[in-house]
Amino acid sequence: MGVCMAKDYYETLGIQRNASQEEITRAYKELAKKYHPDISKERGAEEKFKEVQHAYSVLGDGQKRRNYDQFGSEAERFSGFSGFNAGGFSNTEADFSDIFESFGFGRGFSDIFGAEFGGGRAGPRRGENMAVRLNLTFEEAAFGTKKEIELERIEECGNCHGSGARPGTSIETCRVCGGSGMERSTRRTFLGVIQTQSTCRKCRGSGETVSDPCPECSGKGNVHRRKKITISVPEGIDTGQQLRLKGQGNYGEKGAGRGDLIAIVYVEPHEIFRRDGTDIFMEAPLSFSEAALGAAIEVPTLKGKAKLRIPAGTQGGTIFKMTGKGVKAVDRNAYGDEYVKVLVRTPEKPSKRERELLEKLAEEEEVSRKRNSFFDRFKGMFG
Repeated sequence: MGVCMAKDYYETLGIQRNASQEEITRAYKELAKKYHPDISKERGAEEKFKEVQHAYSVLGDGQKRRNYDQFGSEAERFSGFSGFNAGGFSNTEADFSDIFESFGFGRGFSDIFGAEFGGGRAGPRRGENMAVRLNLTFEEAAFGTKKEIELERIEECGNCHGSGARPGTSIETCRVCGGSGMERSTRRTFLGVIQTQSTCRKCRGSGETVSDPCPECSGKGNVHRRKKITISVPEGIDTGQQLRLKGQGNYGEKGAGRGDLIAIVYVEPHEIFRRDGTDIFMEAPLSFSEAALGAAIEVPTLKGKAKLRIPAGTQGGTIFKMTGKGVKAVDRNAYGDEYVKVLVRTPEKPSKRERELLEKLAEEEEVSRKRNSFFDRFKGMFG
């Protein structure tokens, strides 16, 4: 017989009437843990646990919640609005497995409601995804390339073609589960007698067993083999980005789909260029005379050398922008820019001729005279 409780269910869960479904579920889980009769030492915990459970069986279901908001507890008389009873829960879609695991019951409880909520034969599992690191040179990442890699993955057994049985022998229906792939059992719990179902331990959910296993794969239907795969790398890819190759991962059970191969990109550093997104940066040395008089110098770009005009009087550390000389964007037809920082180099060991010219230049320069004139205005301040 259903339990009809007159208390306000929102108050029971300690939430507002406009609470979201996530807030309702979170409040329920916290209170269910708090008042669980096998855990809580609080007086009346079992009764409170039932109240919390019943409140959630209503508010955790969208239609039942709407009925309750409109008609109150009278809504439970409506067709299909059954509550908590000794035999089990109402047909809500709560994440019971998380709750029971938090109580220390393990994964076995995740199958308790399998039959009631659409659970059934597990069937063959899809192959697992694989991840590999894909090392690229700076140029390979900038221009795109094709890279061949070798990896070890799970492949279909060529001897039994994935059946797991020795060629010429037959596959039998599992005697433990009768071909359903699920085992059922009855347990007596604090909730009453509950029928549970779980994946068959004998056939692992396939519903079939092999009496004479394939000698190549020992009945598994798959083997580990090394495989060469070619990966097409798009132009402009960068470190940290991923390439997903559909169906290039591990082989699935009994012909189920393959997993995917995920290549995680790592771009090696370049001796000249530094990259930031689609832009590239470099430094170029300038002689003192080039900086002073101006010059047209050649600088490297991703597609060969290019002329860069340096205006007269350029100071060291100036950055010049070369539009469109960067890396192509991986997802659109657009290019970044190249930035060139010029560094003025003075001769460390000038030749005799260079020294003579520099001495003549020093006689003509006004920088030292202006500097002396500037400091002369502050005489007396420094003792």
